[in-house]
Amino acid sequence: MRKLLTYLRPYTIVIVAALVMMFIELAIELAQPLIISIIIDEGIIAGDSDPVWRWGLLMIGLSFISLVAGVFNSFFAAHVSQSVGWKIRDDLFTKIQQFSFANLSVFSNASLTTRLTNDVTQIQNTLLMSMRIMARALR
Repeated sequence: MRKLLTYLRPYTIVIVAALVMMFIELAIELAQPLIISIIIDEGIIAGDSDPVWRWGLLMIGLSFISLVAGVFNSFFAAHVSQSVGWKIRDDLFTKIQQFSFANLSVFSNASLTTRLTNDVTQIQNTLLMSMRIMARALR
């Protein structure tokens, strides 16, 4: 885990930006039931259409902001996971190039290929999903 954090360190600002976007999206999603209750209480039950329009338009605007925040969150999370995956693959390739012939005979080509593709892809997917749904799991 400590080694993975060294790969994430250059992307601290991007990770923070992704988390901020996720919290904006989550806050808006959590506020929508409150807005709906206000629409029902002040508009529908009272028989007044002005609060329905006002709060309805606010809810549409907030939903658009939530959409934009979600898109940026996905972009930032994908950028970090792809960049970290590229750096890990690059470091693994560099390390394999330094192996002696004795070390290369211990590892099969299939094993090295699997580590360079599947294992790093799993790390990328874990990073992407954890940055994308971290706070949603707490909800």
